Amino acid sequence: MARQIQPTESDRLWWRKPPAITRYGVAGLSVATALIIARLPQLHLANAPVSLFLCAIMFSAWFGGVGPGCVAIALSHLGFIYYFVAPLYSLAVQTEEVPRVLMFSLSALFVGSLSAAQRRTTESLKRAHDNLARSVQELERVNEALHAENAERKRSEEAVRKAQAELAHVSRITTLGEMAASIAHEVDQPLSGVVINANACVRFLARPSPDLGEVRDGLHAIARDGRRASEVIARVRALARRAGTDREPLDINDVISEVVALAEGEARRTHARVRIELAGTLPRVIGDRVQLQQVVLNLLLNGLDAMHEVLDRPRELVIRTEAEATDHVRVAVRDSGSGIDPQLATRIFDAFYTTKPAGMGMGLSISRSIIEQHGGRLWAVPNDGPGTTFQFTV
Repeated sequence: MARQIQPTESDRLWWRKPPAITRYGVAGLSVATALIIARLPQLHLANAPVSLFLCAIMFSAWFGGVGPGCVAIALSHLGFIYYFVAPLYSLAVQTEEVPRVLMFSLSALFVGSLSAAQRRTTESLKRAHDNLARSVQELERVNEALHAENAERKRSEEAVRKAQAELAHVSRITTLGEMAASIAHEVDQPLSGVVINANACVRFLARPSPDLGEVRDGLHAIARDGRRASEVIARVRALARRAGTDREPLDINDVISEVVALAEGEARRTHARVRIELAGTLPRVIGDRVQLQQVVLNLLLNGLDAMHEVLDRPRELVIRTEAEATDHVRVAVRDSGSGIDPQLATRIFDAFYTTKPAGMGMGLSISRSIIEQHGGRLWAVPNDGPGTTFQFTV
């Protein structure tokens, strides 16, 4: 029987939340700091307090959760009205300032809820990490039962598929957790555009002769940025959802394009360029969109990580598709990193084997399982020059 892996006392302490007084104290201190910075005359920030308050709310909700985030929202709202909304130094609000206050409140609620959700995701990742070893051991026991009890095989096989789906789900959530900073940045950019354009619309409406043309353009820009933020969140939710295998005819080029769009922020953060070379006419493949996206995302992130230390040449990742015989397609992900040690090449697909300091060693193992379930194979070859190419067929 597989040995049970129990978390150590230091692990339990590491997962523990900070005390409530600390979390609420940080919320109050963050808002106070934002207010002080905004009020410093030498920084000339009196006309731009919104971003500072939103940063304080985002940090408070991420650090402390929903309660401290709500406290930060309330304190920021009061500070914004008292110091930056006419009439100044009063909690009253002039009629023409109501849209501005309303837009600030909506932005604060959105930022706070997003950061609190990110904290909940992080806590879920920690719990999932604790359960991962037990899930793998359960999968091993089920596999042994398959050989020992042929009479109990649609039920044992179904248990295996559920366990594999759970492992794949944990791996996806872990990957999204690693990308949390990039995803937050991708959402923050259109959100900042919404705030800026909303403030501009308020100014245009406050003129003696309101410039309705500028207001219309500003509202179009707000709608555009809102759609951008919504698309990022939709892509994240699609990858994070827990679901069984849903096979359908797919255009593999669409699957790849959606993943590249999600990982653009991570590529910019690592100062890398992602180039796609997609064949124009490819047969549609029968597969699960989310699982194939997980494989492509894992290979893409591994390639970006492999180029992290490259300084003497461009960091370029190339994703290429081409037709294979018998209605199959091949996907290749080529990086310009340092390559794979030939002595380790046979181990990189083993479960729990990793070369990353904070890695779990499940990404390539799960990716190979997914591709084999789709009737294909996944392998790696060294490039003629620097780097490695991972390829799979479906």
